[in-house]
This record gives sequence, C-alpha cells and structure tokens, in this order.
Amino acid sequence: MPPDSPLRPLARLVLPAACAGCGCWETTLCPRCTALLEGPLELVEHLRAVEGLEVVALTRYTGPVRSIVLGWKNGAREDLDAVVADAGRRAGAAWAASHLPQADGTDHLGTADGPSAAARRPTGPVLVVPAPSGLGRRLRGRLVVARLADEVARGIARGLRPDGLTDDTSSDRPGPGAGASASPFDTAPPAPAAAPVRVLSADVLRRERHRASAHQAGLSSRGRRTNRAREPRVLADVAGTRVLLVDDVVTTGATLGACARALRAEGAEVLGALVLAAAPPPASARPRVPGGVVRGTAECARSVASLATPPSSDSASSAGGEPGPALPATAPTDVGRVV
Repeated sequence: MPPDSPLRPLARLVLPAACAGCGCWETTLCPRCTALLEGPLELVEHLRAVEGLEVVALTRYTGPVRSIVLGWKNGAREDLDAVVADAGRRAGAAWAASHLPQADGTDHLGTADGPSAAARRPTGPVLVVPAPSGLGRRLRGRLVVARLADEVARGIARGLRPDGLTDDTSSDRPGPGAGASASPFDTAPPAPAAAPVRVLSADVLRRERHRASAHQAGLSSRGRRTNRAREPRVLADVAGTRVLLVDDVVTTGATLGACARALRAEGAEVLGALVLAAAPPPASARPRVPGGVVRGTAECARSVASLATPPSSDSASSAGGEPGPALPATAPTDVGRVV
C-alpha cells in the first residue's frame, strides 16, 4: 500500500505498523534500526571483481539491515521510501565532502589551493549513474536503484553548497572591532573559489537483452561474478563526465566492475561507487578433496606424530621383545582419511 494512501490509517487499525528491521510495533523503523543507516561511509575492501574501483557503503547487509533493504527493494514496505531517500541524501553529502573540491576552494582535506590549482580541477559534470535494473523490474516500475541515485545526487549537490560558509572576523591584522562595520577597503583577499560543479542523475545503463543474465539470488560467489561480468550498454554520450556509480547492495562487485568498464570505454572517468549496503566477506570454505571434506586436521597431525615416535623401552621390555626400529616420518596411507 502506498505511504500516502487514504486507506493506510484504516489498515493500521487492523494491522499495526511494525519496524522493518526488528519487528517492534507502532513504528516504520525504530530508532535502533534507524541508527544502522546513519553511520559513516566505509570502504569495502574484500571485493575482487571491481578491478580497483573504490566502493564505499553506508552499512552492512546483515541482520536488521537485510530485512530493511529487502522490504524496500521488493516493494513490501513502500513506507521505507522516505527513510532510504534520506539515507541516500546523507550518503551523497558525505561522499562529496570526501571526494570533491568544496565551494570555498579547499579540497576534502581542508587544504586551500592556489588559483592555478583551482583552474586545473576538472570542470566536467558529476554524473550519478545507477546500476542497470532488469526488464521485469522496469515493467513493474519499481526502479529503486534509480530513485536512490536521484537522492544521492541531491545529497552531493547539497554537500557542495556554500551555505555553511561565514566570514571570519578574527584576524591578526588591524581592523574594525567586533560589531563595527567593516570598511570596503579593509577586506581580506577572497579564497580561490572552485569552479561550479553540475550534478546530474541519469539512468543510462541497460543490460543486453539477447544476453540477459539470470537472477543473482541463490548463486554462489563465483556464479554471481560470472553472471554479471557482461558489460551493459551505455545509452548516452558520457565522454568527459565524472561518474559515481550507485547500487543498493554489493556482494562480489561484478556488476559495478562491468558498469565501470563500460563507462570508461565511452570516455567517462569513474570516480567510484556508492552502495547502500555491502554484504560481509564470505567465510573461508573448509578444504575439500575428492570423496568428501577433510576433518580432524589436528587429530591427523597428532596421529602422524605418534606414529613417527619410536616406542619407549619400557613398553618394549614389558612386551618381552627388543625395541623396534623407529618408524619413518612419512605418514601412513590412512592419515589423510576423508569422511
């Protein structure tokens, strides 16, 4: 049911709203689950298929976050649209603060550059491009990643505005006292201003229809990388633009890597990727051999050590025989037993 539907208050009388993350009643998202979407951007370092692309995530795709993202993505919780939109704007503003020159001529480290450095900065527009959606999702009109990219673009534009800039009245040189009107001839030279940056959101990537990939759900990490390794089509001229890719969830990075290759081939500079949530790195699998899984590695090691150790003289004399020769250090054939 849409969030603005007039039937929603009536529906809540029958079925109270529940938190999309933990399930507590009478709220769309409880404060504890809301805080999971308010953390700083984190660099995702375990992706192998992004080919050097910098990927940052707002949160981890686990626990309540997984329920939140699935409910929002699949349309079961359309009341989460406003929550995710707010998270996208904040993520975009945080990304702009750390990756783009600010309106006062300083870089993301707060270092003021000279006019020549400001002139050398790239002046092309920043294009926020969502990862391509499947045909079925487009037919349903549930383009959640494109909407997320719109909000990220709004956040980037908001982060580049000089709204928070104020004149610094403290100076070591003589001047009018506090509260006095400053003379027009008693002003400090202005800081070098960065060139205005245009921020656009454009859904310009499409999957190849004749090579449509299968759904990612249920595939292994290797299957996901193979399934989304095909480069999408670029529908517009993106040469000379700086691109930030946006996706909802990243698992292996195969989709983002393919999108980056396609955009770079068309002349765009891909600055990085921003995702709502990143899946945790896969746990290391147990070693496998033909016939089963190797178990009891520590026990096998102890067996090898015991077999390689010669029997004691006490045990040999008690048995009424001479001490036998020491066994070779080579493990018997039954040490690497599989079950």
